[in-house]
Amino acid sequence: MIQLAAEGNACSLVVNGKNILNHSPARPCVSLSGSRGTVRSDSGKFSVSAPNSRGRDLVHLTRAQQHEDGSAVIELDNTLRITVVPTEFCCAELSFQILAGEWNSMQLRFEADPNERIFGGGEQFTHLDLKGRSFPLWISEPGVGRSRSLFSLMTMWKDRHVQKWYHSYFLSPSWISTTGCFFYADSYACGELDFTSPERTTVTLWEIPERVYAGAADSMKQAAGALSGLLGRQPALPDWVYDGMWLGVQGGMHQAEACLNKALEAGVKVGALWCQDWEGIRMTSFGKQLFWAWKWDDSLYPDLPQYIQALRRRGIRYLGYINTFLTPKGEMYEYARSKGYLVTDDHGEECQVSVPADPGSLVDFTNPEAVAWLKRVMKEHMIDIGMSGWMADFGEYIPHHARMHDGKSGLAYHNQYPVDWARINREVIREAGKEQEIVFFMRAGYAGSTRYSTCFWSGDQLVDWSREDGLPSAVTAALSLGMSGAGIVHSDIGGYTTAAWKKRSKELLLRWAEFAVFSPLMRSHEGNRPGDNWQTYSDEETLKGLARLTEVFCALKPYHQHIQQEYVESGVPTMRIPSLEYPDEPELYDYPYQYMYGGDLLAAPVTEKGRQSWEVRLPADSWVHLWTGKEYSGGKVISVAAPLGQPPVFFRKSSSWVSLFKEIGSYGTN
Repeated sequence: MIQLAAEGNACSLVVNGKNILNHSPARPCVSLSGSRGTVRSDSGKFSVSAPNSRGRDLVHLTRAQQHEDGSAVIELDNTLRITVVPTEFCCAELSFQILAGEWNSMQLRFEADPNERIFGGGEQFTHLDLKGRSFPLWISEPGVGRSRSLFSLMTMWKDRHVQKWYHSYFLSPSWISTTGCFFYADSYACGELDFTSPERTTVTLWEIPERVYAGAADSMKQAAGALSGLLGRQPALPDWVYDGMWLGVQGGMHQAEACLNKALEAGVKVGALWCQDWEGIRMTSFGKQLFWAWKWDDSLYPDLPQYIQALRRRGIRYLGYINTFLTPKGEMYEYARSKGYLVTDDHGEECQVSVPADPGSLVDFTNPEAVAWLKRVMKEHMIDIGMSGWMADFGEYIPHHARMHDGKSGLAYHNQYPVDWARINREVIREAGKEQEIVFFMRAGYAGSTRYSTCFWSGDQLVDWSREDGLPSAVTAALSLGMSGAGIVHSDIGGYTTAAWKKRSKELLLRWAEFAVFSPLMRSHEGNRPGDNWQTYSDEETLKGLARLTEVFCALKPYHQHIQQEYVESGVPTMRIPSLEYPDEPELYDYPYQYMYGGDLLAAPVTEKGRQSWEVRLPADSWVHLWTGKEYSGGKVISVAAPLGQPPVFFRKSSSWVSLFKEIGSYGTN
């Protein structure tokens, strides 16, 4: 329900009983500008500078009218018309029409609660609550380290790039408040979300958007469902995903088969073999990188289609890898270049970027012929040989100075590129009739990516315990994506990036695997320097630990599927900020690395080195410790033993899944 009230030169907009927008000459709700900020780019890493001036405030209310059908019109300074229409998702749609002048940027100011907490904005790694913070809306490589540590300072000097907490692969011009209010701008433009004012939230967009949505729900949980309805929801994952972990191995068929057999002999349940180097390897200063030409490498994987079929007969799927680049070597690159399928700059020259230590050329997704060609490549060389899925990597690298095939500038198209990349992947599996079978997972995204991508992963974390870029950041990433419409998210078990003295330990690998059990998907990654890191197959004790954890993951299959279907139908993410289920307990915000997995499991993964016990804040409910069966009353902090293999996990005593949870609890002690 929309209510527009006007008196003199002031007006207010109320949605479902909550004040969303106020305007007066002293506190104008909109300003317009004829100038934008600037963007500087360096190999997928970007710095965004705001416009020099705030623009012109629209002060005078020249029209405020509500119609019988519930819609409303607001006109300001005889310059801007705002049409307000109620929607099915507990919100109002605001569309904009310029009546006079030349403007290309807009700043909108919405009412805020000084005591609220703000979640979403895309994928956050450091701060879950965004109240009091601001950040630009421009996806990028996050950088390595992302803190004030010696390691981060060293990488800043080497990369000439200052890592900020807000640099992210996946951003969204959207948020959810603890008041139940939420917002989404249907725009790919660069801009800024600013939550620094206690009483107003400011949205800046470097365009005049066609529409934005401002809503108010009865609860934060209902708001999460409404927002995901606007953004689009992912489909539930196929049944086979829960038949075991996805074992990430590279080095060729013989190496992959040896590691697979070692895992199986140890009792590890393996649902898929993921070989990201199926198309070949090249060595760079960063480590072992892939050869970006999308057909299988006969030398590494001879007779790959036959091997994939042999794996299927053993009940194991095969997964590959693809991204948005072509290596400037080989026949696929030469063909795409000759046909004009690659992204160019303002001068018509091919844009090559360093990724991260070797050049790559981007396929232009605004060129229909380029898209059709890439789909044929994916179908012939990936789907037709039997792959059940792949990592659809990258999507953040369109330079601001690019000129796309359809005439768009890189500045305008940059945030849209990963959405189109998700759409292309979804279309090719749909056209092949494999939507209920094939899974692809992405790190890059923007608002709208959830309409297409079957799964997301949280990108290239460091192989360490750091809160900004290690294991804890993967928890924050999943929860913030959940508040941005993405309900099916996972991470590389053990992290990915090895640099300088950062090397994965056995303890870190197993703690990360514990976290993965209580997520929608278990997938390991050898990392950029496999020889420097502890791997899933490094010793028998590691394999034994993984065997027990994969047994738990597979036993949870009906529960995994239940909460994914709940997300598909209601939009509530599988991995949830506890306050979605327990909104009246602000103390829960002091424990940002624990979460609800569905409505019945509370998981508090161990995110610090060397810990054998862990503090957990139990919500006000009756809880049962998964591994011991001991009962606890909630509303307080407890300390529980947390040896390797038994992460702190509790189930609600009143859950309808009690019998399953009790059965699973016995696996942790076998």
